[in-house]
Amino acid sequence: MFHLLTRLLYRLTRRLSWHNLLVLLLLQAGGSWLLLSLAGEQELTEPSVFFYYNAVVISTVGFGDYSPVTEAGRWAVALFQIPFGLLVFGSFIGKLTQTLVAWVRRGMSGKADYSHLSGHTLLFGWNGAQTERIVDLLLADSASQAQEILLCVTQEMEHPFPDKPAVKFARLHSFTHPDELARVGLARASRVLVDGEDDDQTLTTSLALSAKAAPDAHLCAWFTEASKAELLRLHCPNVEVSSSKEAEILVRSLQDPGASLIQEQIFSTLLGPTLYRIQVPQSAGDLAYSSLLSRFKQQHNATLLGISSQASGQNIELNPAGDTRVGGGTFLYYICPERLQSTQISWE
Repeated sequence: MFHLLTRLLYRLTRRLSWHNLLVLLLLQAGGSWLLLSLAGEQELTEPSVFFYYNAVVISTVGFGDYSPVTEAGRWAVALFQIPFGLLVFGSFIGKLTQTLVAWVRRGMSGKADYSHLSGHTLLFGWNGAQTERIVDLLLADSASQAQEILLCVTQEMEHPFPDKPAVKFARLHSFTHPDELARVGLARASRVLVDGEDDDQTLTTSLALSAKAAPDAHLCAWFTEASKAELLRLHCPNVEVSSSKEAEILVRSLQDPGASLIQEQIFSTLLGPTLYRIQVPQSAGDLAYSSLLSRFKQQHNATLLGISSQASGQNIELNPAGDTRVGGGTFLYYICPERLQSTQISWE
């Protein structure tokens, strides 16, 4: 009998809308008040008392501080208020649970709407362990900790990082459809990384995103084939393109042992001092590179590597001469145990 009632309540709740549930609640409360009023229960029909008393009855809490005193009132409670109230309360709990479960599963299945996000990081593509490593590196960087990360995939899968609240999940039908890109908030994202299942997907996705992303957003794309990387550089100068340099790294390791280990540490936020970038404030004026070099080392134990006048870093100059002038707005690349904030540095 209990299982039959449970199944009946589940079916009723599944088909019941919040609007209809509210109507049932009003009918239960109105009917109970009317019957108690006809029974002469003056104390229980006082508005504030009745609201409290009805909530206690239908939730089966039963404090006992209020109860009917007339025989007709007891019959009204026993035959109408309690049975009808339990049905409404059970339906409410079932509907609420169903809504919460659907909301959680919507996020887990990647169907949620993230168009409200702003300043977040978008990751397009899922490549198993490589993507997991990318997420771990982003979360280890203080610059990413304040940003939400949204992983976008096209595969049939559920949220791969349910234990990481900062990582959201969206399953898209296409990486290039305007409606899907609007759902993940592309127009307001601050950083976008494309690492598709293959170079063809990375190329088509990058071409679509470069035209729709915010002008100040930073876009990066990873390729295996250098030829396709060069093709994207030619058509989308606003995308920072990276490709496999395994041969170069292998030769450097052969000629200068330890070179690959340095490269690994420079690009990993999990292995100690690593590479960061900071922009010189516009108010800093004209500075000598040698002055900044010694200032970074003495005050922050940081080593300057180079400078660039462009946000994309296309014209980066490594190890410039000491008398090179560095103006406001210039980007500095440095190695440091942790990311420095502009307010930590004395620019005078």
